[in-house]
Amino acid sequence: MIQPKKIFRTKDGRLGFEWSDGSRGACTIRALRLACPCALCVDEHTGEKLLDDSTIPCDIQLQKVQSIGRYAAGLTFSDGHNSGIYPYDKLKELTEKA
Repeated sequence: MIQPKKIFRTKDGRLGFEWSDGSRGACTIRALRLACPCALCVDEHTGEKLLDDSTIPCDIQLQKVQSIGRYAAGLTFSDGHNSGIYPYDKLKELTEKA
């Protein structure tokens, strides 16, 4: 199971990860918010995205990162959204795309 060894901010404001497999990656805060997997942002039954990307400001900030068990992170954003649980494998996938 992939886990972060280190979570950090990059010089350009992205959220960076050093992973247990030795790889590193980073993702913009907005991209993380747009990828939120919670039931408010993604239909639980169909998997259809419910979040309208245009409602998320380009300058959204990350206010808090907290570990959820050994499998995920909870992120709190400046728009008040905090219900997404981001499994580490999903975060790794997001940081590889950036």
